[in-house]
Amino acid sequence: MSTKGILDKHAEELAAVTSLRVDVVEQSDRLFVIIHDYYLPNRLSKVEKTDVFFITDFQYPFSAMDMFWTDVDVVRPDGSLFEGSEVIEDYIGRKWRRFSYHRNGVWNPAGNPLFDHFAFMEGRWTGKAKR
Repeated sequence: MSTKGILDKHAEELAAVTSLRVDVVEQSDRLFVIIHDYYLPNRLSKVEKTDVFFITDFQYPFSAMDMFWTDVDVVRPDGSLFEGSEVIEDYIGRKWRRFSYHRNGVWNPAGNPLFDHFAFMEGRWTGKAKR
């Protein structure tokens, strides 16, 4: 199976578990995962929901994902920025706020590493991240 095929399968599994729409977009040497309308936990942000964005390459699932991106309006309720979220980047025709949160643990290519990275992102929001 191709790298995109594997990632498409993992995206379908993530969508089935979370009930979120998950798209995979191929562009030059990268693969992008967009998770639509993700509800942010615990009223942490000025906005209630956001699209979430992950980046990987054609070595997936062996190449570890790092960081995640959201809509640019994801800021604290008082308008201040979350630590590590100062950078705005352009991908696939959109601006995204980069959350420069890094995995410090082992990347396991077995199973569904996309789901694992999603859980890592959720853990960063709730303060229960596996690093």
